[in-house]
Amino acid sequence: MFKGIFPPLTVPFAEDGSILWGKVESNLQTYLATRLSGFLVLGSNGEAVHLTDSEKYELVRVVRSCVPEDRSFIVGLTAATLIEAQSFIDGLSGMKIDAFLVSVPSYYKNKMTHTAQATFFNDVADFSNAPILLYNVPQYSGVTLPPLMVKELSTHPNIVGMKESSGNLIYLQQILDTIEGSGFEVLLGSAQILGPAKFLGIEAAIVAVACALPDLPIDVMEGRGGDARQSQLDLFRVSQTLTAEHGIAGLKKAMDLAGYWGGFCRAPLLPLEASAGRAIENVIGPFVQIAATATSISQRK
Repeated sequence: MFKGIFPPLTVPFAEDGSILWGKVESNLQTYLATRLSGFLVLGSNGEAVHLTDSEKYELVRVVRSCVPEDRSFIVGLTAATLIEAQSFIDGLSGMKIDAFLVSVPSYYKNKMTHTAQATFFNDVADFSNAPILLYNVPQYSGVTLPPLMVKELSTHPNIVGMKESSGNLIYLQQILDTIEGSGFEVLLGSAQILGPAKFLGIEAAIVAVACALPDLPIDVMEGRGGDARQSQLDLFRVSQTLTAEHGIAGLKKAMDLAGYWGGFCRAPLLPLEASAGRAIENVIGPFVQIAATATSISQRK
């Protein structure tokens, strides 16, 4: 179902925390002129946990209205309880969604046993009309999906794959070995290892760097750009600086510099310090033409 590169769409906030809805649409129009295969809305880099329920529904509606049906449309689902997950899915009934990316409930992480996790995902999959992707992101949830549980869940007809964002190549290989031949799809969530993961058989990735520099991961995935090793090194360096070191604020700064609308993060996330902004400008400078930066940033305020 899924091939190519997908950005986990960010939400451009004004300095007061309000959503700049027009900029959501303008970013999408620019993305549609690229080789991106589809879009994830309400992902981790989309600050989904900082949005109200009404904002989540409106964001899904706005993005869906902009994205043509020949591009994949994935919606993130982070819920503390099964009833909350079902309510969210119910609120989007009638909308064409290619898959829900479902996070494991993690507040009571010491009780998220194999049985608790498997039951939750199976129940969500039973309820949902759209296919389900499991979301493994232990750096945020504190919970890692066991490979044997992933294999078990892969037999559910409505659980079609997973996004693997740990950045751990050994774990990724374990997952791929476990589900080999099943048709279960693994989408990578870590640009730093895209090159090696591609050689393991990965064909799709949802990576934050695509929000600012979509061609960079696309070229690595498609084997373009001449020197494959240098392309992966460039991708690693840029992704490491933008997201691993500076987080969502760093990603949004890069988007501003690349001609998109990154805007502000929503509190309690803090804006970047000036020195961090300069570091980001230095690392992405070779890949974008940075012009009128001061004017661009001032407009976003």
